[in-house]
Amino acid sequence: MVGRALCHASATLSLLILSSFGTPSSAFARPPPVLSISVRHRRDSSERSSTVLRSIRGGDLVTTPSGFSSSAFPSSAFPGVSALAVLPAMADALLRTLATGTPLAALGALYAVSAATVVPLTWYRTGYSFSVGYGLSVATMSAALLRSFAPSSSSALLASPSRFAAQVALAYGLRLAAFIYARERTVEEKRRQFQALDTTSPLKRTPLALAVSLLYAFMASPVLFALRGADGVAAGSAAHGAQAAFACLAALGVILESVADQHKYEAKKRGSNDGKKAGGDDGGELFVGPVNWSYALCRHPNYLGEILHWVGLFGVGSVTFGKSLTAWACGILGLWGILGIMLGASSRLDKKQSEKYGGLAKYEEWKGRVRWSVIPFIK
Repeated sequence: MVGRALCHASATLSLLILSSFGTPSSAFARPPPVLSISVRHRRDSSERSSTVLRSIRGGDLVTTPSGFSSSAFPSSAFPGVSALAVLPAMADALLRTLATGTPLAALGALYAVSAATVVPLTWYRTGYSFSVGYGLSVATMSAALLRSFAPSSSSALLASPSRFAAQVALAYGLRLAAFIYARERTVEEKRRQFQALDTTSPLKRTPLALAVSLLYAFMASPVLFALRGADGVAAGSAAHGAQAAFACLAALGVILESVADQHKYEAKKRGSNDGKKAGGDDGGELFVGPVNWSYALCRHPNYLGEILHWVGLFGVGSVTFGKSLTAWACGILGLWGILGIMLGASSRLDKKQSEKYGGLAKYEEWKGRVRWSVIPFIK
């Protein structure tokens, strides 16, 4: 029951942050709603029902019917209600800390947003910690940053490369989460892979979720510090131009990864349905590609797109890092982490493909023609 309540609370906090994106600040100042609960309390056969009004934010008793004792109606009768009641205030506090707290406090708030997204998803599926949860974590953090640093005017919105970078990150996270979820639901092999990872109880997965949440917060931290330092970047300055260029690089990475992911998904789906063999009719393994378009640029253009995206976001933030050790340390750790993951994954995939498809004509021709694994001109 406790784990389920925490799961619901974490998920609700993430939804509150996402839903607050674009909401006027005055919305958080509204008086708390009141929940009406009908309670039946029998003193004898002649007594009937009474209505109790409780504040949804704290469960305070507003009216006490004759003969009614609050102890007869414990808050534990509704698990999770007391926790959910404080979530709007928690979300508001996190949003304020992102904008006005110390650098470490702001990073802690970003980590809290990330963990509130990843933890409940990891309890549901272990594999979601680094797939669907990864994408949604980036989206939730980006939405929180956009809400915390709302522009004062439409002209300020258009002139802010740091805000554009946050919007790019939001689009990246939503697209990635939707794609991975759809692929899991439509590709049987992927579904089995996700299910095979669920070897421990949900609560025992929490350390993993908290660890990857910290990495995601480090990865998104350049956008946080770019927004916090946006006032120091004058429009038309060299720094402003550099930020705009890096933000465009991040957007280019999102486009490249999106195209490459969809291309590979469609090619494998079509090849599986057609049952065509790339290496002849000897009953060997199938290699269905893709081998053209973005896959003529390098063998893993989706990984290249992801690298470009995160390098671009780091560049946007680095313009405003200045002498902040917190900003530099977190940004470098995040970039180093994702680069290591992408390059390591591409190396393992190259080895797997070579073992599985080595000797097949189509695979060997493509590998000989496209010599670069991830980064063009670098083996």
